[in-house]
Amino acid sequence: MGFLGGRWVGWALIASLALNLFLAGVVGVRYWREHWQPERAMMGPMGRIAGSGRAKVKAVMDARQQEIREHSREFRQARGDAMQALAAEPFDKARVDAAFIEARRRANAMSETMQSAMIEASAQLTAEERKAFRERLAERERRWPQQPRP
Repeated sequence: MGFLGGRWVGWALIASLALNLFLAGVVGVRYWREHWQPERAMMGPMGRIAGSGRAKVKAVMDARQQEIREHSREFRQARGDAMQALAAEPFDKARVDAAFIEARRRANAMSETMQSAMIEASAQLTAEERKAFRERLAERERRWPQQPRP
């Protein structure tokens, strides 16, 4: 089992790395859109809300900006630590496992913060603005491949 067990661990680490890189890409695209294309979608579909709804969303996101940036920085650091652990010699499976667990924990914290901000912003929208937001989310889901739901 030594050789097969080692191969399985290697593939699991590659899959975990791919997931972390995907999450980093999602964060990077959102950051790029917000900071380099402010006229486009601020925070994805939330930013496509027009008029007073957009101002409400922007106010919430501006208020939470430091918290969001901090979670993003922590995630990048944890991901970097995981990559270092993965390449370290001698290979220490426990260290790599712990590093990837921490990276996932940081990614989850970042996701929870983003979701919380979106919920906070949505609570300030009118029924019509929330409907427009829901329609934008549905449009986005139709364009992106469906992900398995827990």
